[in-house]
Order: sequence, then structure tokens, then C-alpha cells
Amino acid sequence: MPDRKTARRRPLTFDDVRKIALSMPEVEETTGYGMPWFKAGKTRFAGRPVERADVEPNSLGLLMSFEERDRRIASQPDVYYLTEHFAKYPGVLVRLANIGRDELREILGMAWHHAMGRQGPTRNTRGKTPPRRRAARR
Repeated sequence: MPDRKTARRRPLTFDDVRKIALSMPEVEETTGYGMPWFKAGKTRFAGRPVERADVEPNSLGLLMSFEERDRRIASQPDVYYLTEHFAKYPGVLVRLANIGRDELREILGMAWHHAMGRQGPTRNTRGKTPPRRRAARR
């Protein structure tokens, strides 16, 4: 019987991403460029990247700051990567087969927070966005 430490875990897939993402508040599944993506409020924060020659199969694209992206790529280049196309965007590509469920949950949560921080005012209890105040004229 294999030791727990040496037993291989099942590689994560986009279905695992979907299950975690949809368990978060105010998240809905949508599409972007014909691929499934998840939105927090009005901002897409994670999804399947468009199939391109330089994007590895079973990858996830997600929103994060340039600084956090660079830190993660430097510390775990087997998990996090970029292509020339994605380098100009605040996000990273993730090899789902090389990441654990706990880390996936963590980075999806971080991307969710990043997206929600870009929302502006939160919705009130009636689901309406509060009106913007106009600056007083002098």
C-alpha cells in the first residue's frame, strides 16, 4: 500500500477551478473570447486562456498584480508562467497539473479580492449601486 507522502494526487482540472470559484460570493461563470471565465461583480478574475500555440494545455489564467505575478513565477516556475502575449496584462498563467488544491484556492481567493477591489462602491441591500455624488460647484 503506498505511503500517503508518496501517493500521487489527481492533477487538478478546470472543473476543480469551477467548483472553487463558484463557491465564492458574487461570482458567476461567463465567457471571454469564447472561453469560460469567472466574474466577481463586474470584473473577470479567472478563466481558461484562449488556446494558443504558446499556452500549455490545462492552464488557468488569473488576475493578480504584476508584483505578485513576478514573485510567484520566480519562486515556482514549474507552476506559474507567462507567454509574450500575456506579459502585458496584470495576471499569470497557472499549470493546473502542478498546483495543489489549497494553493489553487488561495490564488483564486487573491484574484477574487483583486477583482472586487476594482469594483468601486459595493452594492446596497436592494442590489442597486449607490448614485455617484456630484462635486459641489463653486
